[in-house]
Amino acid sequence: MRTHARLFLGAAVACLAAAAGCDQAAWLGHQILAPIMPPDKVQAQYDLKGKSLLVLVDVHEPELAGDFPQLQSRLTDSIANVLTENKASGPIVPAYSVESARRQEPDFPKWSVAKIGRYFNTDLVLHVVVYEFRVRDNPGSSVLDGFAEATVRIVSPETEEQKWPLLATARQVSARTLPDIDPVEDPALLERILTDGFGDKIARHFFTYEVDSLPLRPKVE
Repeated sequence: MRTHARLFLGAAVACLAAAAGCDQAAWLGHQILAPIMPPDKVQAQYDLKGKSLLVLVDVHEPELAGDFPQLQSRLTDSIANVLTENKASGPIVPAYSVESARRQEPDFPKWSVAKIGRYFNTDLVLHVVVYEFRVRDNPGSSVLDGFAEATVRIVSPETEEQKWPLLATARQVSARTLPDIDPVEDPALLERILTDGFGDKIARHFFTYEVDSLPLRPKVE
């Protein structure tokens, strides 16, 4: 049901609740709205359930990796944690295993995404390439303003085919931190908030969730 219709019905229920008395408001609202206002849901764009998964985060520019040395592992953990909490996939390769392979395998940077997936023996690879990640509005600025942008795709290690998206080379995803009642003044804390929020936005492409489950005042949009 569209948002304006939901708001109209909500206002109608409020009027009825006022007439019925405050003690009956919650019960009356549930009885009237539950049958006709099912929660708005956002459908998964690709089904990962039952599939073992490698979350592979790459950084497009070496300078970016130098500025945020923990970005790859933290973003990997953030994505994996959200998927795991929502039972959206099968087993996920831990971030520390990916980082260990990066250090121990000399040719790792030359491997294709599919070959890396075969190395970890997974059904699918969720490949993320970070193009921008910052916690200040401009280099050298004292103004904190978090922004991240990346491309996301799903690749089959077995066939080397891209499974999602089908009509584009990748899906672009971005995230920006929002001002809160208590502004964040610590760059390290803002980096963590942005990383967690960005990972959540990426992971939500791969499971169905109710719009009402989102926070009313998010820190990241």
